[in-house]
Amino acid sequence: GAARAPGALSAVQRRPAVSAPGATMADVPVHQPPATDLVGRAVELDALQAALGAARGGSAAGVLVEADAGVGKSRLVAELAQRARAAGDLVLVGHCASAGGEALPYLPFVEALEPLRTPRAPSWWAAARPGEAGADLSQLQLFDAVAVALATAARERPVLLVLEDLHWADGASRDLLTYLLRRVREERLLVVATVRTDDLHRRHPLRPVLAELGRLPVVRRVVLEPFSPEEMTHFLRALAGRDVSAATVRRIHARAEGNAYYAGELLLAGARGAAAALPTALADVVLARVEALPAGTAGVVRAAAVGGRRVRHDLLRAATGLPDDELERHLRDAVALRVLDPDGGDGYAFRHALLHEAVYGDLLPGERVRLHAAYAQAIRAARAQGRWAASAAELAHHARQSHDLAGALVAGIAAADEAERLRAPAQAWRHLEEVLPLWSAVPDAAGTSGTTRLDLLLRASRLASAAGDPGRSALLALSALDVLAPDAPAPAAAEAHRRCATALWGCDRYEDALAHARRAQRAGAGDPAAAHAVCWSLAVEARCHWALDAFDACRRAGRAALELAARHGFTGAEADVLVTLGGLDNLEGALEDADALFDRAAATAEQAGHLGTALRARYNRAADRYDRGDLAGAARLLDESCAWAASVGLSWAPYGLQLLTLQVTAAFVAGEFDRALELARAVGPQAPHAAAVGVGVVAAQVLAARGALEEASALLEPAWRDDVEEGLSAAAAQAEVLRWRGEAAAAAAVLVEALFGFTGLEHPAHLMGLRLGAQALGALADAGSRDTALADRVSARVEELAVTGQPRAGALGPEGRAWLAAARAEHCRLLGAPAAQQARAWREVVEAFSYGDAYSLARARWRLAEACTAAGAREEALLALDAARRAAAALRAAPLAAALEELARRLRVDAAPGRGPLTARELQVLDLLAAGLTNRAVGERLFMAEKTASVHVSRILAKLGASSRAEAVSIGLRSGLLAGVPGALPDALPDALPGGADPAGRARR
Repeated sequence: GAARAPGALSAVQRRPAVSAPGATMADVPVHQPPATDLVGRAVELDALQAALGAARGGSAAGVLVEADAGVGKSRLVAELAQRARAAGDLVLVGHCASAGGEALPYLPFVEALEPLRTPRAPSWWAAARPGEAGADLSQLQLFDAVAVALATAARERPVLLVLEDLHWADGASRDLLTYLLRRVREERLLVVATVRTDDLHRRHPLRPVLAELGRLPVVRRVVLEPFSPEEMTHFLRALAGRDVSAATVRRIHARAEGNAYYAGELLLAGARGAAAALPTALADVVLARVEALPAGTAGVVRAAAVGGRRVRHDLLRAATGLPDDELERHLRDAVALRVLDPDGGDGYAFRHALLHEAVYGDLLPGERVRLHAAYAQAIRAARAQGRWAASAAELAHHARQSHDLAGALVAGIAAADEAERLRAPAQAWRHLEEVLPLWSAVPDAAGTSGTTRLDLLLRASRLASAAGDPGRSALLALSALDVLAPDAPAPAAAEAHRRCATALWGCDRYEDALAHARRAQRAGAGDPAAAHAVCWSLAVEARCHWALDAFDACRRAGRAALELAARHGFTGAEADVLVTLGGLDNLEGALEDADALFDRAAATAEQAGHLGTALRARYNRAADRYDRGDLAGAARLLDESCAWAASVGLSWAPYGLQLLTLQVTAAFVAGEFDRALELARAVGPQAPHAAAVGVGVVAAQVLAARGALEEASALLEPAWRDDVEEGLSAAAAQAEVLRWRGEAAAAAAVLVEALFGFTGLEHPAHLMGLRLGAQALGALADAGSRDTALADRVSARVEELAVTGQPRAGALGPEGRAWLAAARAEHCRLLGAPAAQQARAWREVVEAFSYGDAYSLARARWRLAEACTAAGAREEALLALDAARRAAAALRAAPLAAALEELARRLRVDAAPGRGPLTARELQVLDLLAAGLTNRAVGERLFMAEKTASVHVSRILAKLGASSRAEAVSIGLRSGLLAGVPGALPDALPDALPGGADPAGRARR
């Protein structure tokens, strides 16, 4: 778990020079314990500190810290030792040595106990140290003397005894450790030993010792797992002393499998990609284990490496040609020495990916080709006999590596077929990408493969889009046009241009896509065999017209596509057009008609097996729910649709990516911060760049709101602010970090630059500008800016966007209206408008955000409380403050909570938030007033006289500063007094919310 101080990239610390000559692993470099904080390992460190705390109280104990080499045992124990020294404990450290332990008995104890050699030490100690000639003691007397020496030292102050690398300990040291842990009871002593688990083969002498120690009540085991992706990010950035890109982190984490030492070596060696050569120093360390194997066993391990990280027994037997008994003997040795592990019931796996990589990289070229050919021959023979030995993808790999290009071509296409049948478009696409370069090298490739290069390019383009790489999809489609013959049949030409139009639309190149859609229609005109391509090209044309704001042309093309689809039964194209037409209905305010078309499109597409179109319909249906402020309904649809997309292998398709991003966004807006982070992290390192950016910017906003500013900043890549889709959201996330850091001026600069300078999707009319403008004005106000010209310019831009932007439903929805109100209120705050005016503005913001944006609502109430305080409306200020504090506590929004507590101190409010100035009975009355009950009905409901109810109502009006029952209910809604949840609306109100759009500008249909 080590992190390295910036600038210390070349510094390593090596084990003490106590190894016997010829030792293989004793000189493995260990990262220098850093001055920076320990990365991760919070749970494990807490367990060690708890054991140390118990030892300080007189409960002696032992802890075995276990992990593979390089995972971070020594760094974790070094952190514990550092904290123990800082607390005044005595820390004794001893190291075991490899390959020479039996010749140096008690070596770790000799080193560890050296600080106890004083003139006042017992006579046996003064005569000789343990293991030295002249110590006239039996072993039992020696063990007892060591125990007494430690107990004596522990009476003066707590003792932490650390024994490093117990797997290399000599037999005498193992016996002494067992004796100590059996004897200790009430001494202020903690014994911590580190154990490298990958060295513990089945016959290792430490195994029975560990089993015995594990049964002792004073001993516990702490197992270190490899780094998670988040921990690896922190580790590599601390090690480099600079930002490390998320892509580099993902590659190194996958290659090192979370191992800190391996990851550090890969980073320091500058390994930039998955195919980069393994650094020589690291390869030497990893291969040391293989070099210790007998020659025959090493040969079997090399053959296994050609089979892959995991290899089947029958294939390995065929590749080596060894008799069963000889092969099994070598495999048993490889398993015993922890090079291979049994994998399931029919094969073996290398202990670590880098171990496999190092062995494979150490093969001679001729040896590698020969073994790959043997594997390919064995797989073909098994498949010919109807036995499954390996997938077509494995056969293609072995054929390619053995220079059998024709075999690799055929097997690669078969592998793509297999992947598509399993609904794995990304894998299918990669297989075709490997096949395409072979085409020109194989004589009669079309006859050998049974397909054409044009068909392969078009298929690869479609799969690349489904795998989440629209740019590559477009390049492949354009390449297909390069091989399209001038006299190609009409169906082929129409399909090629249709595919090109679809791919270019996915890259937001709408005018180019429109041109190819029309070429497809011209190429296929009058040919019944080209009708399918023509129909789809009309559907794509309709989408392009939509994106270019040509709505009449969009409807004409859509209707033409529907007529053709109905005539020929093209249900996929029909469903696609229904989504586009549903978007038109939505834009015109016909919301129910739009919902009906989206539902019909999804059902039609799914029934016909057009999964990409079904995904598009599902996205639009969920996005409309979100934009209308129905967060619960949107979340339900998003969860269902994301699960469906994953089940059909379309999570990384264009609309699959947008569904994932909107799913995380909806959780964040609804105040479900934990769920938002969980969903974002579930995307995983295998996700394409677009997915990492989409969920990453939302996760960064959650982390910033929670006060994890360093973590949020580390998550944000600088290049994300230039991303075509998420650049504006990335700027907002970065600004949020800067504002809570107290760098309001820097935050304002980021927001203003994004508002006026971003050239990404749908800008300059992107409605996300409403939010950016509001936050920019707020940051300028926080910074105490006197630049009124800039403030007026930002405000004017927001007002312009409110008029010229294109909401999904034709009018601003709840989110858009809320940010517009926030921008106006922040402008008042920046210009120092009268307090009463500011209070009125912030009341409108609170009411607008009450549709469900929990965090923005809490921040608006904070500003309302400030404005009301300045205006002398103390009771209303207390109500808003109370609701905001409760919301911040529920969200665990630490920076906002701190700001609210500062305001509470100024107002001399109690530390714990409550429910404002109303009594419990008055709150009950207020709830019933909100339901529209009269005083008599209130009295009947609460079993009180009508006069008593009237008295309660009068007190409520006085306390809230309201002139009427309706105004009291309005104040209760704004302040969160009603419904028991901050910002929640009564059940009767959500239906009254008007539809519209959010400022994310989700206009794509």
